[in-house]
Amino acid sequence: MDTICLVPIKNLETVKSRLSSNFSIDRRRKIFMHMVSKTIRTVNKSTIEECWILSSDTEITKFANDNGITRFPDCPNGLNSTLKYYANKVFDLGANAMYLAPDLPLIDNDSLSKLIETFDQNGTILVPDLAKTGINAIIWEHKKLLGPFLGINSYNIHIQQAKLQNIKVTIFENEQLQYDLDTVEHFNNLPDFIRYKLMSL
Repeated sequence: MDTICLVPIKNLETVKSRLSSNFSIDRRRKIFMHMVSKTIRTVNKSTIEECWILSSDTEITKFANDNGITRFPDCPNGLNSTLKYYANKVFDLGANAMYLAPDLPLIDNDSLSKLIETFDQNGTILVPDLAKTGINAIIWEHKKLLGPFLGINSYNIHIQQAKLQNIKVTIFENEQLQYDLDTVEHFNNLPDFIRYKLMSL
């Protein structure tokens, strides 16, 4: 069964605000868009059938149009409502649905391939962030939607809800997919060649 990947993106006016002590809004946008581009390229090189960007931001809309990427507007009730709506649209097409965070500076072809392989063998997958507080990726089996419950303490909430709803989930741990870029500390701990690349944008 095919899988369609959903990549939600917020308004770029406030993107990566926790980096604002060290980076201007212009630099933060460039860093973020570099990560978005890398994430989309990685998805497109994988066995995932298609990638949809979910955003109403004008710059993201232009990016999607310029690069031939399917884009849909986000829902007014927030991230979880947006993902739930479009995951059900994916299910209507007879496919599995995937959520993937756009800010994964270490994502590569191998890490995504291993994630997809694990899903093929185990069903619904959760990828936590390194702190195991947030969620960086979910792959939902067709018609088996868990949440989503993204936000504060989302990892534990997904685990608890999976038990309550009797949905079997597999936890996939991989640094390339777990390492998101949210804080200055995250930036400073990146491998030198990636940090230098982001600083040169």
